[in-house]
Amino acid sequence: MSAGYSLILASSVGERDGIGLEPTRVDGGCAAEVFEDADTGNRVVNVFDKNVPVEAIEWLLAEARARL
Repeated sequence: MSAGYSLILASSVGERDGIGLEPTRVDGGCAAEVFEDADTGNRVVNVFDKNVPVEAIEWLLAEARARL
């Protein structure tokens, strides 16, 4: 766990189909995501908050490896 963040596992259907793991801030804002495309299996990292601590990104990547 990274201080100030919790993880949400979310699915997406529509323009992009797949599943994502997102660290969200305590205020509910999504800071980043690792998204796995359902068709290709490719994973990408998107960062939405330029102030995400490196520790939170490292935690996100480790959890994405284990959960996705």
